[in-house]
Amino acid sequence: MGRKSEFSREEKIAAVKLVTEGGRSALSVANEYGIHENTLGKWKRQYAINPEGAFNGEPVLEEASAQERELQQLRRRIRELEAENDFLKKVSAYFAKNPQ
Repeated sequence: MGRKSEFSREEKIAAVKLVTEGGRSALSVANEYGIHENTLGKWKRQYAINPEGAFNGEPVLEEASAQERELQQLRRRIRELEAENDFLKKVSAYFAKNPQ
């Protein structure tokens, strides 16, 4: 179970906006707030998923992040299969030109 945050909702949103809209690096903002860079990354993800409901004490929908992970895995697999398909096309073209 996580501990109670010492930052208000407004402070978290301000930190996220410094990175997303203010052009600051996540590391510099994290250092300024005295938090770990990964914590700021978590705040950014929560805010991106649900800006209105972020940091209201409601649990973040893990289903959304699970769906995002699955989507990333599927896209990675598509890239792999496309690369394999391109390779096989090149090989078949080579053997069509040079029958053995």
